Amino acid sequence: MSHPSRHVRSRTKRGAPLPRNLEVEIAALGGRGDGIASHQGEPVFVPYTVPGDRVVVRIDGRRGDGLVAWPLQVLTGGPGRVEPPCRHFGRCGGCSLQHLDGAAYVAWKRGLLVEALARAGFDCEAVGPLLCIAPGSRRRAAFAFARRRGRLAVGFNTKGSHEVVDLAQCRLVAPQLIDLLPPLRDLLPALIDEGREGDAVASLTEAGIDLLVEADARLDLFDRERLAAFADSQDLARLSWRRPGGELIEPLACRRPPVVRFAGVGVVLPPGGFLQPSREGEDALASLVVAAIGTCTPVADLYAGCGSFTFPLARMAAVHAVEGDAAALRALSAAAGESPGRVTTENRDLARRPLSAEELKRFQAVVFDPPRVGAAAQAEILAAAGPPLIVAVSCNPATLARDARILAKGGYRLRQATPVDQFPWSAHLEAVAVFER
Repeated sequence: MSHPSRHVRSRTKRGAPLPRNLEVEIAALGGRGDGIASHQGEPVFVPYTVPGDRVVVRIDGRRGDGLVAWPLQVLTGGPGRVEPPCRHFGRCGGCSLQHLDGAAYVAWKRGLLVEALARAGFDCEAVGPLLCIAPGSRRRAAFAFARRRGRLAVGFNTKGSHEVVDLAQCRLVAPQLIDLLPPLRDLLPALIDEGREGDAVASLTEAGIDLLVEADARLDLFDRERLAAFADSQDLARLSWRRPGGELIEPLACRRPPVVRFAGVGVVLPPGGFLQPSREGEDALASLVVAAIGTCTPVADLYAGCGSFTFPLARMAAVHAVEGDAAALRALSAAAGESPGRVTTENRDLARRPLSAEELKRFQAVVFDPPRVGAAAQAEILAAAGPPLIVAVSCNPATLARDARILAKGGYRLRQATPVDQFPWSAHLEAVAVFER
């Protein structure tokens, strides 16, 4: 295996220099999917390895209280090692565990949630089986691109680097999105200067692909005409452009409204708007949320996004949807008229201004689905003055466990937690946790 990082001469805790290369045995898998070995009492983190591997590694530096290494040669493979299905595996940073067999992978992935909750003091009996979403169903992807030495590459970044792996295939992403990469490689060199880079965020909607390109480019009249023609030739639903760091999104071609449906309600997705990575994963999460809420009404849906939980819940309950992203909330509000239930909306940054104890009084249940940093501020108020039922949806077991511990201090009991694997072969994990008091 090759790796773009520089060779770094590291030192042990005692200050003695480490050898450039080591032979180690992998004892376990860590929370990021890296194999963990040991050298002179220090952990050594080695990507693309499995327990039982005997590996020659190169020491590249430090991470936290351990050493970071790169595998140079697998001398003896561990019992869980299999042949990865993708030819880009080992360079592309999108997957880290294609080399681990199915049973070992499922046990490790579920263990991410079990271990996070156990560290927070919860019983692992509350954690259900892992719900697995099949590879190849991902409907949203942010493809990186870069123009270097006259060549433009489009794909995903290598592990720990800005280098772009020029994708020829991907086992995770829906085929329609992968089919867009060759025409993008033909289009972008006319728009992107040498040395520039950017992202192309593609979402598969009912009306076709919604594409948002994020890059620094001048975009004169001829460029805009070229982009509009590209949208026609590729039958895109919509094509938009945003410069890095800017909030303004410029629509360049809107051929059809890019509609996604939540419980049958059509929502026009904002350009680059958040969408669960797969429809199957979204349905699994929504089913768990709806089943947990049952007949409770009214319900507060916090961090509501475009309404992926709001509208399924609105079939049975009055729902108050709160979201900090104004564009997402506008899309939700515009679609609320189609909902068979009662939906009210509020634009609010819940991290800075969580719902107060007084505001929470009118709800029988709360659903919250925050970003990876979690919902600590809101959890503190819920712990003190929340309703009888809370459903937490999370994409980060560590912050879910922290928020769960806050709720437990307020008297909530964890009834069940279900891990949902929307990100196969990676260390990312979704979960739905149900709390009551």
